[in-house]
Amino acid sequence: MKTMDETMHRILDMLSRNLGRPMSIHELTSKMEQTYGSAYYANIHEKIQEMAQDLLITLSRSGRSSIISPYFENYLLIDFFAEMELIRKQDFLKGRQEMQMLMMEIHTFMHNIPFIKSISLMSPERNSKLNKAEIMFHLKSSNKKSSEEAKIEISAIMANLQRMHNIRIDYLILEDETFLDLLRSNESNPVREMLHNKITILYPQSFWMSIRGEILRGTTIVTEESETHPAKISEENLVFNLARFGYTEFGPKLEQGRPICMEYIISAIMFHKDARRMDAIPIILAKNSKKTSYDLLLFLARRYDFEGKILGILKALRNLVAHGMANVDESIRLLEAMKIEEVKANAKSMKEKLRLYNVT
Repeated sequence: MKTMDETMHRILDMLSRNLGRPMSIHELTSKMEQTYGSAYYANIHEKIQEMAQDLLITLSRSGRSSIISPYFENYLLIDFFAEMELIRKQDFLKGRQEMQMLMMEIHTFMHNIPFIKSISLMSPERNSKLNKAEIMFHLKSSNKKSSEEAKIEISAIMANLQRMHNIRIDYLILEDETFLDLLRSNESNPVREMLHNKITILYPQSFWMSIRGEILRGTTIVTEESETHPAKISEENLVFNLARFGYTEFGPKLEQGRPICMEYIISAIMFHKDARRMDAIPIILAKNSKKTSYDLLLFLARRYDFEGKILGILKALRNLVAHGMANVDESIRLLEAMKIEEVKANAKSMKEKLRLYNVT
């Protein structure tokens, strides 16, 4: 088995960014050139042959092209992916002294928190230019009380680090089951999008073991190359997805659209401050409460500054809907623990709309 060199690192980086999207050697070379500024087909072809012999990748034929895929059956691939993450982290942190301090403190403070499976930076280069960091905490499965305590502790640490470093920190905390559900989903969501541009800064082997386990179980994990922004979700996709989640409108023609997670759809409504569409939020939450990732919703609420509004909606919903809303209790406690100021929802209007949609 050969050690990691620059060409191998770049090949693994491209494969990790494009899971579920097998590429030809020409496509891989093109993507490497776009990302790194240079790529030489002959060198890449030679390295790919070596990696195939070491059973780190598979080569299959599609017409006249050789298609490359990671070979997750080989346990040693995980070590190489972990090494790739460490190299990416070192390259990212060069010349970024403030970010180095932040990463060191994250390591220090998180060391004693149980249940952390991995920590990843999302879109690190772009966010650092904006003086912000987006961080995903992947937690091991645990009982509800322990999980909630870990989330509150992580949230407090993030708030403290944000004040210390004068940097905006948005964080996503996902338990293992939810993380894997979002990976499996056919909907556009932040976890599938994150895989295209992330650095796992803590426990990268654990992160890739989770990916490996899902793939070996037959799950097709497909990364999304572009990030969904709520402001750019088209009217057609908004109407289509609202209907998927049980809210139909009079007037707009319903056409097939792109499946987008409900948490993004709620963010789009909040982003545009559309008073008419605001009525849809409690309805789709009530109808899909067990399917909702409230942790993902809180992350997007932090990112797009609607935490106070979502707190008001969740509190009103809990009081109005008799069954099926127990899942919101933890989210309410998390928001209150972080001293989020509630923007009260119009409970009377909400009750009328819920009755209209046969929710209460």
